Amino acid sequence: MISQQEFRSHFDSLGDRLYFNHAAYSPMSRPVAETIKYYLDVRMEGSSDTWTLAVDHLETLRSNYAALINTTADRIALTGNTGSGLIALANGMNWQTGDHILLYAHEFPANVTPFYNLKRLGVDVELVQDVDGRLTPEQFASKLRPQTRLISLSSVQYLTGYRANLKPFSDLCHENGIIFCVDAIQSLGVIPMDVVDMGIDFLSAGAYKWMMAPIGTGFLYLTEALQEKLQVTGLGYMGNENPERYDEFDQELHPDARRFEVGAFPAPGVAGARKALDLLLACGIDNIQKHVSGLTEQFLSGLKNTAFEPVYTFSKEERAGICLFKHKNQEQNEEVFKRLTAQKVNIALRGGGLRFAPHYYNTSEEVDRFLAMLAELS
Repeated sequence: MISQQEFRSHFDSLGDRLYFNHAAYSPMSRPVAETIKYYLDVRMEGSSDTWTLAVDHLETLRSNYAALINTTADRIALTGNTGSGLIALANGMNWQTGDHILLYAHEFPANVTPFYNLKRLGVDVELVQDVDGRLTPEQFASKLRPQTRLISLSSVQYLTGYRANLKPFSDLCHENGIIFCVDAIQSLGVIPMDVVDMGIDFLSAGAYKWMMAPIGTGFLYLTEALQEKLQVTGLGYMGNENPERYDEFDQELHPDARRFEVGAFPAPGVAGARKALDLLLACGIDNIQKHVSGLTEQFLSGLKNTAFEPVYTFSKEERAGICLFKHKNQEQNEEVFKRLTAQKVNIALRGGGLRFAPHYYNTSEEVDRFLAMLAELS
């Protein structure tokens, strides 16, 4: 088990910089960078071990992703980002004119665009509004039609930080014969996930945010039942049952989720992602969640002594790692962002507010430093 202090020691991006922008992208740890460099050194030398090393990283990463969401490796396909997985789902279903999809009105575009593209096939995509930033199954239930075939929802909303209670959503879907899809990029790495208990049919996530892996890495998960219903519309040779039989062009699809993998993979990124997941799993996602929750509670409490306030008032159970806050004079937000950036504070300006998103290596002392800066800007 890796302690918080040991995990922190792996990051060279600290010092006088305050990094609270993990909902956008994370810095890489030294072990991740060293793992990538070692792979590149082996490749540069032209060693015969290059391919063996790359495949070892690939399959270990597949198992790491599976452990992260409590499934088996055969249910995982490696992708380059969240959108790639969602496109595989959107394009793989046998849509009919009049079919209906429900999405949240303020989702990140990666969880909207692949489904909006289906309008050309006569699919109706409807957006559901929140109430005070909250999303409930009842809001979606009121929009259901006999033609509703899919609901896709982020586990944590990038803009508000709202953490959905996924099980009631999956219950609603399964009671009505609807596929339940989850964009998990804003929760994996900081919130425990059990796809079986939560009843998730399809999940997609990039790994460069809370999973702290290189950009261009990620994965999709799907149930065996859903796999049997989906066409593979972007079939590459690596999706074949025996991809190394190069002279056999007419093959069956791979029997598991690997049928969605297209061709040669970005081995340096995969090597780095493997190490990033090694570290997170060794820390324990439950420990990460507890620590980040504590930092968020500290931050929200400290805001009361400044001219800033939360944009949304979510309960502890409705939060993950994102807190959106604003100056009480909202016109000051952009200027505050510029001044904080000049002071080496890395946060994001989003949706009429400022987004605070700490991770496991951040400390309560850093949060206090940040609160002191905000007090000076009041």
